[in-house]
Amino acid sequence: MESNVKHDWMIRVLEDLQTYARANAMAALAEHLDQARLLALTEAASLPDDPADTDEGDLAAFGDCAR
Repeated sequence: MESNVKHDWMIRVLEDLQTYARANAMAALAEHLDQARLLALTEAASLPDDPADTDEGDLAAFGDCAR
């Protein structure tokens, strides 16, 4: 369960973006954001629970995206 809690912020951001897209007549974007939210939930649920894991690992993952 810790993996899900650790990534809740990302789910909330995707939900906020989806709400904004719907409110501004961006139906296709809202649909894609819903798919991204479901994918994020699925991946977060499949991550192993590692109590020794720190948030530094999450920051390192963002560094890989910039390459």
